[in-house]
Amino acid sequence: MATKNETPVGFDRVNAVFAWWGLSGADNTGKLDGQFKRFQAFTSDLQKAYGETYNAQVSTLLGANERIGRSLLEFVRCRRPQDVVAAESSVMAAILEETSLQTKTWLELSQKVQECCANMAREFASEIRQRENETPDVRGSVKAS
Repeated sequence: MATKNETPVGFDRVNAVFAWWGLSGADNTGKLDGQFKRFQAFTSDLQKAYGETYNAQVSTLLGANERIGRSLLEFVRCRRPQDVVAAESSVMAAILEETSLQTKTWLELSQKVQECCANMAREFASEIRQRENETPDVRGSVKAS
């Protein structure tokens, strides 16, 4: 059993979480709830961005499959060498256009993730600045004594 001077292992972990969030103890549950809500909004925004990207990728792939399938059917109708070259060009154009759309989708996802992370970092930085302004200057009081 733990004595009054010993902290149980579970509380050490909780205190470590509080310290990581920049909180001094259990009396700051309101601040901790705010941190968790902010983190929940962050993860929700990321999940939404990933979901939108997934949907865009699926629709791009379905469109590519349909277009490439139609282009491949052109090979059946080929009667001259020029027709074969035109059919090959059609297939390559479909592949390149769909690849371009997929690249655009990944670029948009990376921009959204970057924005989410930058917003989170800005919020934390402003909170740290605010916390520094609220606390008395410990360095000045140490030098004065």
